Amino acid sequence: MLDQLKRGLTRVRRRPGVGASFVVAALLISITGNAMTFYFFERGARPELSVADSFWYSMISITTIGYGDLTANTTGSRIGTIFFITLLGLTAFTASAGMLISWLIELQHNERTGRGRLFVKQHILIINYPSESRVRHIIDEFTSDPKHHDDEIAVVSDQVESLPFSHPNVYFVRGSPLEIDSYERAAISNAQKAIVLSTGYDDPTSDSIVASAASILHRLNPEVVVTAECIDPKHAVLFEDIANVSLVFPLQLANNLLVQESQDPGVSMLIQVITSNQMEGTLLSIRVESVPDKQVPYPHVAKHMLDHDINLVGVVRQGTVHLRFVDLSPVADDVLVYIGSSRLDWATVQESLVS
Repeated sequence: MLDQLKRGLTRVRRRPGVGASFVVAALLISITGNAMTFYFFERGARPELSVADSFWYSMISITTIGYGDLTANTTGSRIGTIFFITLLGLTAFTASAGMLISWLIELQHNERTGRGRLFVKQHILIINYPSESRVRHIIDEFTSDPKHHDDEIAVVSDQVESLPFSHPNVYFVRGSPLEIDSYERAAISNAQKAIVLSTGYDDPTSDSIVASAASILHRLNPEVVVTAECIDPKHAVLFEDIANVSLVFPLQLANNLLVQESQDPGVSMLIQVITSNQMEGTLLSIRVESVPDKQVPYPHVAKHMLDHDINLVGVVRQGTVHLRFVDLSPVADDVLVYIGSSRLDWATVQESLVS
């Protein structure tokens, strides 16, 4: 409960109403008025009294703590205490405490039901909620990577009223994936990545909804990197004009894997390991940022990586996957897909190649 309130206070913001402004003003007037009255009338009898002491007396009195270290001895300061503290201050203090508690409860409710606005940066968006098991597995898989262990994640969906589970650094925004307001409340302008899930593998409109969501994401933040599910490979054309989008065809992958496993038992187990961040030795990728002056062919790169227990699997160049490297050499923007236990930095690889 306390953790949720703290998260709500730091992530969600609301504007105080007119009533709240009036109560705060009354509270400030009572504290200041009593402090000045106390200082003015008590100063003659206590030359050592300071303005700070007077505010201390005022604050302790209005909270009904009353340490007794300072007391009103003159008639003027007593009248001031009665008016500013007893009549005005205690009423304002009680009202403000009640409003604060109500605000915290409403804040917690809004966060839990996804009605608030997030104030996060460099976070990950998960769009749509096909099922709890899928969303939870994706979150666990993503955060199991040490590089993304502390990343904040926002789930955006109108398919559930609230998240049925609690997870550190995971927030919920309830809204349609086709409405701009949903993404603005999810701080899309500050997001670094987005994963757009299908609405359901049996939903014939899923691919169009996912493509529309990806288009809105790109429009609101052209820099966000989107990974989207596409049920039917024929629908890939829907994503052609959207930049920074990578497509995953889950049903096609599942069908291919079923056939491969039936023909060559053991393939499925290997795929499960190399596609999971939760197991040692996973599929990773690195982009070729620059080409060394001394041209080094990919067979040499693959051998060099293998000497360091890293297996180069393929090279993706302009949308084409190359599994044979005999006639290939590194070109800027090539993506090297490899199996390893840790991520590589291209600058380090390039330096080791030419050294």
